[in-house]
Amino acid sequence: MGYPEWGNPTSADLWEELRALSPMHGGMTYERLESESGLQWPCPTLDHPGSPFLHGWLWEDDLGGRAGAPFSPVVAQGPKEELTPEFPLRLTTGRALDSYNTGVQSGSLDSPIRYGNALDINPVDATRLELADGETVRVTSPRGSVEMPVRIQPDIPVGLTFTTFHFPELVDTNLLTNDAWDKRSGTAEFKAASIRVDKLINA
Repeated sequence: MGYPEWGNPTSADLWEELRALSPMHGGMTYERLESESGLQWPCPTLDHPGSPFLHGWLWEDDLGGRAGAPFSPVVAQGPKEELTPEFPLRLTTGRALDSYNTGVQSGSLDSPIRYGNALDINPVDATRLELADGETVRVTSPRGSVEMPVRIQPDIPVGLTFTTFHFPELVDTNLLTNDAWDKRSGTAEFKAASIRVDKLINA
């Protein structure tokens, strides 16, 4: 990587450095990995057989000697922002298959399936709103509006719409999303905004 002070470490050298610093990998020598065709961590000691899955202590009768798992009962609640006649559709946001968050890892690569500026909508909702696939519409929530094309998708439920958050330079989705947050976890309710979709009238 162009940093000469690192010398020329082998893969074994690098793994041994990691193992020396990470107790849960302590028993996974490079030789064991080679001879046993891999080990599953945690594997803290040289005589440990490896773990079939992570956090296995949660299934032990004594919880691995720990005091217990921190469960907190809650009452199930729906989205803070309810649908209304003015904003009758639910918007949720998420990832597209070929992209990852802000694009730091994937943005410089070309992909034939990349999209990021469309609003996915069910054919029933599209028909009701007299929308054509690819048509640019105005999407409005109680916080703001953006213009974006629609993608008619039969696998999305009636009443639900979806868009990604990967490409704010194309569509600033955060103008639409809900800023309510959960008091226990601190998580913002970006996944459940109420919106309406309007056709654009050509001047």
